[in-house]
Amino acid sequence: MATDDSVHNGHRQRMRERIEKGGIDCLQAHELLEYLLYAYIPRRDTNVVAHELINKFGDLAGVLNASKEHLAQVKGMTANAALFLSTLPEVFRAYIASLNSPKQQLKGKGAVRVFMGNKLYGAKDERAIIAALDAHENLISCDRLGEGSGDSVGLSVRAVVDYALRVKASSVIIAHNHPSGSVSPSQADADFTFQALITLNSVGVRLADHFIFCGSDYFSFEENGNIERMKNAKNYLKEGMYFYD
Repeated sequence: MATDDSVHNGHRQRMRERIEKGGIDCLQAHELLEYLLYAYIPRRDTNVVAHELINKFGDLAGVLNASKEHLAQVKGMTANAALFLSTLPEVFRAYIASLNSPKQQLKGKGAVRVFMGNKLYGAKDERAIIAALDAHENLISCDRLGEGSGDSVGLSVRAVVDYALRVKASSVIIAHNHPSGSVSPSQADADFTFQALITLNSVGVRLADHFIFCGSDYFSFEENGNIERMKNAKNYLKEGMYFYD
């Protein structure tokens, strides 16, 4: 015979499958509340609690605008569930404010170089970072791509592509440092740049630049014409970074 827990777990799994298939829009108001309460009322039928909330406060907006004290008075509610629902409007306001806030724009070679250089300045070990931009050159995000000891850092083209797709970037900028004192790119640096460029291009993302920093010195693949030459290279993979058609 099925236990109450197994019945509830089966119902909750079916609810999650509905959401995965049709999104939140497929739920009625009481079902949305039921789903939101799963994490805060783990061993009860939150469908019943959701109906009680709608009956008491009228609709979804009425529930979310109610105080935690009033929410806690509904049969089946917990203190944590009441606090969670009562703070959701504040979460929504923070989300809208974030959407509407001015975005940091990385427009122009100087702005990009300074931004990326500041992220790596003073690092004693080699590390790599990636910045993702939207179609208007607004910064979406900037994260560490890899790190190592001394002058060695593992750079993965797949990690670059996965990151760009995950944040829905239109273009990306890569940078890493050479703590040894030279900003000259190695053959491995050039090979990685080329592979990243063509792989990103295959998924509709532009590699805007790859910087190498050491203190206040830097090397830019884009400023030195390497990015453009790589785009036109026919024999690059076979012959190396200094051989372009």
